[in-house]
Amino acid sequence: MYMLSIFTIVIMSLMTGSSIFLLHRNKNKLANLSGLVIVMVLTLMSGLLAGYISGILSGELFFPVGLGTLIGFILGFIAGQPIGILAILTGSATGVVSGIMGALLGAILQFDNPTIILGILLGVYAIILGLVLLFIIVDSNGKLTLDTKGISPFNILSGGLVLIALFLFLYSSDLVKIPGESEAAQTQENTTTTTPKQTELDITKETNPKIEMMVTPTGYTPNVIKVKKGVPVELNITNPGDNSCFSTFMMPDFDLNNVNLKAGTTKLTFTPDKEGEYTFNCGMNMFKGTVIVE
Repeated sequence: MYMLSIFTIVIMSLMTGSSIFLLHRNKNKLANLSGLVIVMVLTLMSGLLAGYISGILSGELFFPVGLGTLIGFILGFIAGQPIGILAILTGSATGVVSGIMGALLGAILQFDNPTIILGILLGVYAIILGLVLLFIIVDSNGKLTLDTKGISPFNILSGGLVLIALFLFLYSSDLVKIPGESEAAQTQENTTTTTPKQTELDITKETNPKIEMMVTPTGYTPNVIKVKKGVPVELNITNPGDNSCFSTFMMPDFDLNNVNLKAGTTKLTFTPDKEGEYTFNCGMNMFKGTVIVE
């Protein structure tokens, strides 16, 4: 996956960079409408691919979304600058939206084999950016023409049907699966048919309290914790896998927000400085627990 990601980054840098270079070089030869369309297509495809790569490499939400937003905005601004303020606004907005969409796709839909989806996106990107480069060259050179009347709509339709058939094949095969899908379904079934088992831990009398918590298919264990006010607590959370949305841990009352629980043990600390009952939960708010401060 990493080799394909590096190859994709190189291809994207070359094709996107070449398109932006030709835009700047031929800014006086391109019509405003043509330049605007080119900027939109360029930032849409580049932002989507860049966001997806950051999502699959990071495996979390916050960083890839922020990176995808930044890359999309920068690409939109640079590509739209030689065309005009309208192109800058349109390109930046398109880049931001596509960067966020790509990041969410890569981070949330953690496929068992993400290289397949990455390869498909790279192929679509290469075709569309190749057409963008060809259009810039033809439109800025009065001696060249590009006749699209010879392209039959049935060819486009056939290509679309082949692409749909490919996605259906991947969906029905074992090559592409969404990890956690069966676990999430089982968890939902258990939630609707049985009462979740409550596991309690009381560390109010310990001088150096330490919590060993486990992420399981049915929730956090323990999920009810009694602590002493003002005494710092060490929280060690063991997660057997890192491809699930349940891997995000949140305890906002004690400044633990969007903690990414990768495979293994994540060590956290917090100080319960106020008495009462407080909730901790996963990123999807399906797994929950309670901290009781006495």
